[in-house]
Amino acid sequence: MTNEPLMPEAGASHWLSRLRTLWQDRVNPKTYLGLHLTIGLVFAAASIWLFATLLDGVLDNALLVRWDVAVDAAIHARMTGMNLRPVNLVTQLGSPVAMGLLGLGGAVSLWRSDHRTMFMGWVAAFVGGTVINQMIKMAVHRTRPVYGAAYLHGASFSFPSGHAMASIIGYGMLGYLLRHVWRGSQREHRAVDGLLILMILAVGLSRILLGVHYPSDVVGGWAAGGAWMAVCVVGIGIAEQRRLDRARTP
Repeated sequence: MTNEPLMPEAGASHWLSRLRTLWQDRVNPKTYLGLHLTIGLVFAAASIWLFATLLDGVLDNALLVRWDVAVDAAIHARMTGMNLRPVNLVTQLGSPVAMGLLGLGGAVSLWRSDHRTMFMGWVAAFVGGTVINQMIKMAVHRTRPVYGAAYLHGASFSFPSGHAMASIIGYGMLGYLLRHVWRGSQREHRAVDGLLILMILAVGLSRILLGVHYPSDVVGGWAAGGAWMAVCVVGIGIAEQRRLDRARTP
């Protein structure tokens, strides 16, 4: 028996059907490997694109750098003599100490409650984020602004902001964790999500107001941290989905 080749119309219909099925699978809200996975990958891709754009501007010493310097100077010309102690308190929400305590507390809680997949993703997010931030800082070698020496502890480079990157990873992962283990109402979850977003924004703004980072450092930290957090969340979801599929298989 011979296999007759598909007619062009049949071949086109076959591929259109496959594309339609692929699209439906990707936007299916009932499975993690559907809409949830698509949103995670799109968010990660958008964050990586934003970070790459900012990095290109910083390395080229182009308009972005001049804009950073001008904004930084304008802010601190209006803040001379102001008491920045409240701002310095806000910035501690994204400090290594705060993020270390959050990371350790979450890891211990997940391990003791036997959420092993979530535990591995949680540890990967915090440890990986720290390593990635230091690698980028060492590769870019951007010097700090001139206004914030009093609020710096030790020498480090400016791009990307470690506080901004750590806060979006830490509080983003906390929001994701609470969505999965806390049986609160939708209103309560939205309120917590809103609070966590405000904390992330406040930490980033505090770094600019204190003069320890340029605006692009903060946005770059958010972009890099958001991309890594999305990768970890997607990884956790895929691992959990596979674990559930194995459990259902007789």
